[in-house]
Amino acid sequence: MRKQFDITVKDSLIDPEATTSRSAHYKDRDKRPLYRVWLYLDGTDLPYVQSVTYKLHPTFPNPLLTIERTVSNPMCKTAIWTWGIFTVKATILTKTGETIDVSHRLTYGSEIQQKDIHLTKA
Repeated sequence: MRKQFDITVKDSLIDPEATTSRSAHYKDRDKRPLYRVWLYLDGTDLPYVQSVTYKLHPTFPNPLLTIERTVSNPMCKTAIWTWGIFTVKATILTKTGETIDVSHRLTYGSEIQQKDIHLTKA
């Protein structure tokens, strides 16, 4: 029987490891804001993760981002600049060689209007 892992993909306008700042960044492109969005893994089974490959929308110049889990990046986080909401597909490779496929619909849009998040132009 295959082990069920407690690992999910999440996104946020705020760096998930930020402890004090609630600042998010955006920039204008063609009169449309681009937001810096952090993609990362969460869950109790993160120690079992070797790497994750995030598959972004095909309009991205590099739609496949492979992030190794390291001591300095235990959540396999990465930042992207985007203006839209789409579904990120992720393939998680465990240390035992198993793969876990996950889909995650971006949720950062709900953070844009939160009063405790300070949007700063990059």
